[in-house]
Amino acid sequence: MLHITICDDEKTQLALLYSFVTEWAGQQKYELEISQYQNADRFLFMQEENPEPDILLLDIDMPGTNGLSLARHLRSKGGAAQIIFITGLTDYILEGYDVEAVSYLIKPVEKERLFSCLDKAKERCGRKTPALLLETPGGAARVKLSDIYYLESDAHDTQVHSTSGIIRCKIGIHELETQLQALSCSFFKIHRSYLVNLSYVSRITRKDLWMDNGTSLPIARGRWESLNQAYLGYYRQK
Repeated sequence: MLHITICDDEKTQLALLYSFVTEWAGQQKYELEISQYQNADRFLFMQEENPEPDILLLDIDMPGTNGLSLARHLRSKGGAAQIIFITGLTDYILEGYDVEAVSYLIKPVEKERLFSCLDKAKERCGRKTPALLLETPGGAARVKLSDIYYLESDAHDTQVHSTSGIIRCKIGIHELETQLQALSCSFFKIHRSYLVNLSYVSRITRKDLWMDNGTSLPIARGRWESLNQAYLGYYRQK
């Protein structure tokens, strides 16, 4: 059973998306359950008693809690729903990548484009989230790559700065860099002491970069140009 939730404050848009999703599922012969909500707060209230959807079609500009805030809340709780943003706004496209959105669709939604996004979301459903297994003073700890802001070298150890706080790892940053390169293309070494997750980088200057959490980190001499290329390449690939 595939569970899809549609969250949009416009009744006509809900009806349209419902018909598109039903048609797509019929063509693919998927057994389907669809939930519909006209605001994010109602979705969150009902989420307390219901399982998370496999796929979430989510409007951004809604009264009360907007779609981006809802998506960030779900991710902060470990939610793995495949999110497709559907919106009349183009201003937030880059912001959506930090919640690992499948895609953005601009209203009015084209049926063929939605079908393509649903195919991609379905293929990603159930895919294991890449993670690092860290050796800490208190034992082993598993942290999802999508939760890591950046890694900071600390003598022979590494401080892993994540959405849930700082984890001290007994593995050096060079070894962790090798592991990350095998798992993801989203990490870049800006300095011998810092390895950043590009999905959380908000601004880059010649000497520093800023993370979404407000942290400023130094860029080593000679790394600025390659950092910019990696940053642009990362988002183009997305």
